[in-house]
Order: sequence, then C-alpha cells, then structure tokens
Amino acid sequence: MNRTITRMAATATLAFLALGGTPPLLAQATGNPPAGAATQPGKLPQPKGSVILTVSGNIGVRNTADAAVFDAAMVRALPAHSIHTRTPWYKQAVTFKGPRLKDLLDAVGAQGKTLRIVALNDYAVEVPIEDAERFDPILSYEVDGKRLSVRDKGPLFLVYPFDSRLELKNDLYYGRSIWQISSITVK
Repeated sequence: MNRTITRMAATATLAFLALGGTPPLLAQATGNPPAGAATQPGKLPQPKGSVILTVSGNIGVRNTADAAVFDAAMVRALPAHSIHTRTPWYKQAVTFKGPRLKDLLDAVGAQGKTLRIVALNDYAVEVPIEDAERFDPILSYEVDGKRLSVRDKGPLFLVYPFDSRLELKNDLYYGRSIWQISSITVK
C-alpha cells in the first residue's frame, strides 16, 4: 500500500507540472496555489525541457509510445531525499540530493527484477531492482547544494547510503553507483 501511495504522489506531482501548476507541497512552500485541473492516475506529463532520462522496458506508465521520458524539472518534481556519505569519488563526505530510485520506479509502474542503467558514454551496469527497496539509493542531481553537471557526474548519479549500511562499502555496490545516467531499462 505504501508503494501505491508513493506512486500516486509522484504521478500527481508530475501531472501538476504538466498542467502548468504547482504541486501542493511546493505550493505550501512557495505560497502558489496548486493547479485546479483534475489529474488522471498513471499519466506522466510531456517534458517541457531537454530529456535527461528515458525509462523503458517493463513499465506501465509512459508518456511516449514506448518509454517514460523526463526532463530535469520532472525529476526534481519527485520527492527529494538526501544522503550524506563518503564515496571513493570525493575526498570527504558529501551530501547528495535527489529522488529515491524506488520513487522513480513507482512513478513509471516498473515491474521486473533487473535494471539496466546506461550512462551518456554508453557505460552500463545491471542493478537488481530489489536494491531500490532494500537500500534506498537515490538518483542524485545535486551534491552539497550544487547541481551536478555532466562534467561532475551529472545529470543523474545513482548513490547508495554507503556510510549508514556497512555491507554497501565494497566494489559490488561502488560499481553499481553509475553516474551520467541517461537511461534505465526495466527487465
């Protein structure tokens, strides 16, 4: 039930953006009223900016014929979470911010066992879909309050909570922490 509520919240937030409105939680923070138009569960808006992420494969919610595509605003509309952790790629502990992988998967109605995640340079990793539920990794779009550029592992970087889960501090999970993510295929 919790996954259904999360999926509904993520889908509603994206629908508000598509209709030109402000999602209710953002409306409270900004003082802007939410859009008054009704939304349909299971619908994704069309991106208004450049597509930064394509999710395809075994998904139930799409906004193109064969995939769910997201621009930066759509990714940022998903509930954001932070992970403060040390990684092999930064000299000290940093704070990563972005949506949980499981929230993105819920928003597209993902059903499968494996994710094939591909970077802009065609580097790819296979990630068990159970990692999304078990470890709560995030698709970071920020590090220490600064948006991740392509030069600095952006636009999206899969980050696990390494410091809070000792079993994650090994080459297996470091290897799954792919950056410059451009696509995810649900298998």
